[in-house]
Amino acid sequence: MKTASSLRPVLAAFALATATASCAQFGLPGLNQAAASITPPSVTFVGATLARAPSTRLLSAYYCPQLVSAPLGAICRQAFGPPPPPAAMTVSFDLRFHIANPNQVPLPVASALVATTLFPAATSQKLGAVCVTLCVDGTSCNGTPPPGACEASSRDVRSLSDFVDKSLPQLLIANGVALANGQPPQFSLPPIVASSQVDITVRYSFGPEQLLLVLRDLASQSVAELKAGRVPSFAIPYRLEGTVWFDAGSIGRIAIGWGPAQGVWTLPIEGIVGTVGPAASTFVAPLSGAGAPPAAPPSPGAAPPPGAPPSPAGAPPAVP
Repeated sequence: MKTASSLRPVLAAFALATATASCAQFGLPGLNQAAASITPPSVTFVGATLARAPSTRLLSAYYCPQLVSAPLGAICRQAFGPPPPPAAMTVSFDLRFHIANPNQVPLPVASALVATTLFPAATSQKLGAVCVTLCVDGTSCNGTPPPGACEASSRDVRSLSDFVDKSLPQLLIANGVALANGQPPQFSLPPIVASSQVDITVRYSFGPEQLLLVLRDLASQSVAELKAGRVPSFAIPYRLEGTVWFDAGSIGRIAIGWGPAQGVWTLPIEGIVGTVGPAASTFVAPLSGAGAPPAAPPSPGAAPPPGAPPSPAGAPPAVP
């Protein structure tokens, strides 16, 4: 008859095998792989593009009655039409990233942080920062992060605490993340397969009420054009940066920082009509290392976009 002590090695082996199988079931490194070194994945920022924006005529119709006093205010409706509701003024943008996993095990994206600074060269710059937790593909979640989801132990990468005290609440809202194959954005993402590369797109929106306060400063610089019934230009310089956390199983989380990258969004004359994505929480998603800015630099000697705040003396232009 076997004693309890003689059964311990058998039970230990069974427990190890069960734990390893469970890890494999969820696509995570097993216990027998925990001692193996994990090479940090690479996250490369590819670019930022507008996905949805009101037309400059719609923006003029919204701001003209606020900025042009009577009797000239009557020209606003004649030139631009009736003021639209704030909900019609949504501005959304896509961030594109390239992620490479050089390891022999899949790595899920656990959580991510992004911070967007509007008018970074101006004293009136506005900062928005959000954090999100991504769930395993096929599960239902809304991206709401638990405490500590976007905090790093190293000061070499950015944490939510680096931005939250200076950020404007609800300026930046996340709508989801998607692989680059056309599916709508959502808050789940499959693990990055072993020894593979993948392109992802992250959709964000600016909170309309907060953004309209920011854009009012631009519109106020173009009162003369509004009085004349002319549609002004709206250019928004920006800076993007953040961190993405990968789940390495029993090894812990791996934090990879990206950015900063700068550029200018010029709102189009005709506007952009696009989907916003699922209802958003204060989430954020995948990311990258510094890369080429998404907007091309202006030609030598070219004037800055109308409405853009001037850069301080000696400072680089908004688009490097």
